[in-house]
Amino acid sequence: MSQVIDFPTPPSGGSGGWEHVICDRPIRMRWGFWRTPHVIQVHLQSAAVWEDYRAECQAQGKDPSGQMPAGFVLDGGLHYTALALLRHREDEAALQDVGYLAALMEALLNTPCAILRTDLIRRVYQEVEALSARLGLRWRGGAQRFMLPLNEDARDPHHFARRVAPLADLQEFFDTLRQIALERHQALAQGYVLYYPRRGGL
Repeated sequence: MSQVIDFPTPPSGGSGGWEHVICDRPIRMRWGFWRTPHVIQVHLQSAAVWEDYRAECQAQGKDPSGQMPAGFVLDGGLHYTALALLRHREDEAALQDVGYLAALMEALLNTPCAILRTDLIRRVYQEVEALSARLGLRWRGGAQRFMLPLNEDARDPHHFARRVAPLADLQEFFDTLRQIALERHQALAQGYVLYYPRRGGL
């Protein structure tokens, strides 16, 4: 995907109108220009169009915040997942662990699964606690969703549940969630840009 879409890349140093760039790898992250408290997850194609618009506005001395690209608003539990990605942005292994922890939470709270109806659920909670402590990631309030969305989810909203629900072996459960987290991490890295609220808004 990233090889097909011509996404603007800042010159080294990030100056000359590119001060909004947080990082381009492993995941593309930018500071947003809009008055919103939410992180916005934008598909690469829409982000590329908006970045071209931003550059044109700045070249003309105009404010680019009047136009906003279409994307997912990461509120509720998704907001905390996105903040954890920002915090660990330089460590790809930690980014994948954030995705794995989000998948564990999604399974525990939103997915019927044979393993979670047995005493093995204690091992799952232990895994969650260990990862949460290591990553400094805890979801507050009534968080309902944890894994960052992908466009593919709209086409097959029950894909995650179908893969997880039949699992009856604990190691297979962990391995499957690790694989799902890796797949989603790769899709996020290749196909999306995360726009964070202005520095004072986080």
